[in-house]
Amino acid sequence: MKEEYAGSIFGACHSFFRRDQLLHRTVSAQSLTTQKTEISNYAAKEIVAACAALAEAENMSVEIAVVDPHGNLLAFQAMDGATEAAILTAQLKAKTAARWRRPTDVLFERVNSHLNRAPEWAGDFPQGGGFPIVVNGTVIGAAGGGGDHSLDDQCTLHGIRAVFGQDVVVE
Repeated sequence: MKEEYAGSIFGACHSFFRRDQLLHRTVSAQSLTTQKTEISNYAAKEIVAACAALAEAENMSVEIAVVDPHGNLLAFQAMDGATEAAILTAQLKAKTAARWRRPTDVLFERVNSHLNRAPEWAGDFPQGGGFPIVVNGTVIGAAGGGGDHSLDDQCTLHGIRAVFGQDVVVE
């Protein structure tokens, strides 16, 4: 009976599945999944709340966005009087910091000195005000501020450190 299928499609499929089973046995000895630490929705909301409280105390209009390590928006707040540009830039700064895993002001310097123009070409926003949030060497998310340029960095950092402590790495 084996000879009957040897030259047929069934025989080829049968051989393929046997090889696949052998490969599966080899691979299954290794982990097929990973575990990653990411910022929680709760922490994202707390960062936004801390930044908003500082902005209100300083009587300034600041927009703040927090994203996961992949750049997906988790929390956002726009203060009264926010412009569409400020709302968009806060989100873009957070996404850019998450994607490049570094503060957006560092990208700004690299782009303007022509060391690396890729952030512009990739549709990112290399302007100050975005920070990756690094815990135990892992980027768990990022935050970005928009609106009042004198307060973007200060407010964003304040929000991150209010939640994760003063020693959290944001560079």
